[in-house]
Amino acid sequence: MRWLFLGLVWLSAAMDDECAEDGCALNILQLSGRKTDASLEELDEVNGTSCRNFILKGKVQMVHYRNWAVGKASHYGVKGWVANGGDKSYDGSHSPCPTCGCVLGHVEGSGKAVSGFLKEMCRGGPAHSYVSSCKVENAGCYGCRSFYKENHFCQTWTVSHCKSRC
Repeated sequence: MRWLFLGLVWLSAAMDDECAEDGCALNILQLSGRKTDASLEELDEVNGTSCRNFILKGKVQMVHYRNWAVGKASHYGVKGWVANGGDKSYDGSHSPCPTCGCVLGHVEGSGKAVSGFLKEMCRGGPAHSYVSSCKVENAGCYGCRSFYKENHFCQTWTVSHCKSRC
């Protein structure tokens, strides 16, 4: 087994004789003349997996937003995690300001499923919640096995500082 680093993503590829088909991600990148400078979007097209981080701000804490997100993830069939974040909390899990909370997360799945999930996350939420801003970033894939609610409060506004894996 050999590993190929592509930007922010490591691809595992079997030896050439096991990866001789045109459909192999490594071969497709090599045939296109790109060995190490492929973008995440190009990798999404090759392997069918889309991986994104998201940051939501607004009234998203103490309104069951994370539980709602887990339900939406199940609906779309995506994997990853969602956590409360920010810089201060009263009880270790919620923002002291009822309208300045932050929810951080990571999502993986097919491009269509991830896109649908993120649209719902950025537009909606459970009753008594609202999203004032939504930021979505390309992310490395971790091969998450499920989508879950992180119970640990992440005292940060950055997804990668909250968790760098599933």
